Amino acid sequence: MSEIAISLKNVSKLYRRYSRPVDRLKEILLPNRSRAEVFWALQDVNLEVTQGQTLGIVGQNGSGKSTLLQIVAGTLTPTKGEVRVKGRVSALLELGSGFNPDFTGRQNVFFNGQILGLSKKEIAAKFDNIAAFADIGDFLDQPLKTYSSGMAVRLAFAVAAHIDPKILIVDEALAVGDAKFQARCMKKIRQLQAEGVTLLLVSHDLSSIKFLCDRAILMNQGFLLEQGTPKYVINRYIALLSSEQKIDPREAQSINSSNQEFHDFDWHRHGNGNLTIENATTTDISNDNLKGKVQTGLVFRIIIELLAHQNIDDFVVGISLRTLTGIVLYGTNTNSLSIALPNLQKNQKIKIAFEMTCHLHKGLYSLSIAAHSSTGISYDWIDDYMVLEVIGNQSCDGLLDLNATAAIANPEYTNLF
Repeated sequence: MSEIAISLKNVSKLYRRYSRPVDRLKEILLPNRSRAEVFWALQDVNLEVTQGQTLGIVGQNGSGKSTLLQIVAGTLTPTKGEVRVKGRVSALLELGSGFNPDFTGRQNVFFNGQILGLSKKEIAAKFDNIAAFADIGDFLDQPLKTYSSGMAVRLAFAVAAHIDPKILIVDEALAVGDAKFQARCMKKIRQLQAEGVTLLLVSHDLSSIKFLCDRAILMNQGFLLEQGTPKYVINRYIALLSSEQKIDPREAQSINSSNQEFHDFDWHRHGNGNLTIENATTTDISNDNLKGKVQTGLVFRIIIELLAHQNIDDFVVGISLRTLTGIVLYGTNTNSLSIALPNLQKNQKIKIAFEMTCHLHKGLYSLSIAAHSSTGISYDWIDDYMVLEVIGNQSCDGLLDLNATAAIANPEYTNLF
């Protein structure tokens, strides 16, 4: 069995909030009367992460994600419960954390590296790689307070990723980097995964969670609501965001804690059922059923049949084409396309057809379908409704066939064309 890198048992974190600063003093002087509002940021969290695993953490703002990471990193102490972490932890919890704004970038590299347990000699040996990765030029010798947010996070990630951590924690910090830097970070994260580093990633980019993580957890109101494969957990998160019903995390917590092994159901459909997806087919422009097969370069349709179980006066229908690993390649809906949909009576059916040219390269892709209100309330959402097979030639590589042409551009050769 794999060695446990992180173990949390019944971990909770309590904060006491006061309406006025003087209330804190009054409570000290009159201890028999509490003047604080009790807020549990975490409640009875049980979690184990094995060495080399990449764990994605999702949840709404205020769900306890950052508190959980700070407890694992050791910058917060839990109110109760047991935390065990094995190995050097490098954490990128927030912009500029662990940095002194009056120090230069160079000074902060050595300062932060020593905080994380490296000697000056070890940091000096890694410094050139850190500087090259951060790629902030002459700003390396300027005070941190003169940096943009993107430059600061470049330096912070460069330090965190190059100190040979056993555990790397990243809390949404990569969102402020530019596209080039994000691509560099993704490559570095893949390298760390190959080296067996344990990673904890918090991100609102659900495609990144699916792509990078082996496992995921869903936090809600301080409780660990769900855990399982990234696909399963993200579907539960989407259901939580789009549901009218409020989930009681205490009930979910009692269910989860009764089984120490995380569960993974084939749970890929959610919604209130007021409007349901009855069928979906793919056809070419002559309406011949393609049975899930599409030819690269040709126009095809996705025809979706829906049934109203209540009177419906507000609905949106959408599609999402993804790779089998969950990366969204294309998504749209009737609202984005400015399509006005009619009101539906109970038991009335309607068909919606999306028409497009297939620019996908040969391979297998998944199609997800959703029907929801304009305010985001889910009627019916089916993840991976069907697998779409794209057939085509071998004239290109990658996911997309952009049907490129090539020609000699030299003026002296124009008479050849």
